[in-house]
Amino acid sequence: LAQLGIHGGVRVVGHDIGGMVAFAYARRHPEEVEHLVLVELALPGFGLEQAMDVASGGLFHFGLFMTEKLPELLIEGRESDFLTWWFDWLSAVPGTFPPEEVDTIASSYRGYEALRAGFAHYRTLLDDGRVNRAWHETGGTLPMPVLAVGGEHSTGARLADSLNTAAPHLTGAVITGSGHFVPEERPDAFARELLPFLSAPPRAAGRI
Repeated sequence: LAQLGIHGGVRVVGHDIGGMVAFAYARRHPEEVEHLVLVELALPGFGLEQAMDVASGGLFHFGLFMTEKLPELLIEGRESDFLTWWFDWLSAVPGTFPPEEVDTIASSYRGYEALRAGFAHYRTLLDDGRVNRAWHETGGTLPMPVLAVGGEHSTGARLADSLNTAAPHLTGAVITGSGHFVPEERPDAFARELLPFLSAPPRAAGRI
């Protein structure tokens, strides 16, 4: 933003791990962020650790992806096959990602080193959780309006519920009929939540 000559007033929208990055940016630079939108994730330090606990019904893939070397060895050479399964598993709308789109995405992850770079972020999540919790436990809150969006068949209202004490100006939304990939599965319903929130004046956008 500094390189582009943009100073403050930005609207940040992040999905899944992009939401973790968006949250970290807003936490560290609150004066820069006018509106923050988090879509379909469990935040480190705010529910992710519970979502990773398979003994309590959490999702298995976090443990796999956080294991050094193993997911790269299992997936290398099968990137398109893995992502086809992955997108189908997490989607509630069949056919959201056609084969040509899956292949395009897979090309970014093809090969051991590209996979390693992708999985490396998962290997920082527990550290991220400790940093986020320490920030909140010492009084940190997000001063900007925050919209927390979940898919009906995925995160639902859990993201918004987890942010109640960290985001005083919080709006929660659940997108009916959607799985994890809200922008792709239900783009019109997502836009109906997103656009009015982003266009509202900063002081009026958040509702408790």
